[in-house]
Amino acid sequence: MADITDKIDRLLEKQAYLIDLFPKTVPAKQDGRYFEIEEYFRQNRQDTDRKFETVLLKLYCYYDFTVHTEDQTAVNPAPAHLLAMTDHCLKNRQPGENMYILIPETESMIMLNGDDLYMVMYHPDQELKSLTAQLAASEGLFFYEAP
Repeated sequence: MADITDKIDRLLEKQAYLIDLFPKTVPAKQDGRYFEIEEYFRQNRQDTDRKFETVLLKLYCYYDFTVHTEDQTAVNPAPAHLLAMTDHCLKNRQPGENMYILIPETESMIMLNGDDLYMVMYHPDQELKSLTAQLAASEGLFFYEAP
């Protein structure tokens, strides 16, 4: 367990990329409309959650996953188990309660927090970036380097 948390901590320091509803970071506006729109998406997030799950399932077809949550660690879980873990994370929506998907083959990681409207990918190689961008686009999502 300590080995996995050490890997997670190291990867959190690497370059991050977002899998997001928006194609780039939304600039601040005086009227605060983004926060109202964000609240709309939070209240109606079943479609967004499904898109995130679909991207993860498709990536899982290409790469091995080690999935780590506060409660458990699963190496290459059955797809139904991966979905159950993802669903629990997305529905729980507790700030700071994350799901980490380590991709050993590329020494990268995806972090999912049910409170966020995006997923974060750390330290992807070029092939993983390209594939993730394609999969995100197929779901109407965007993939870009985090600011």
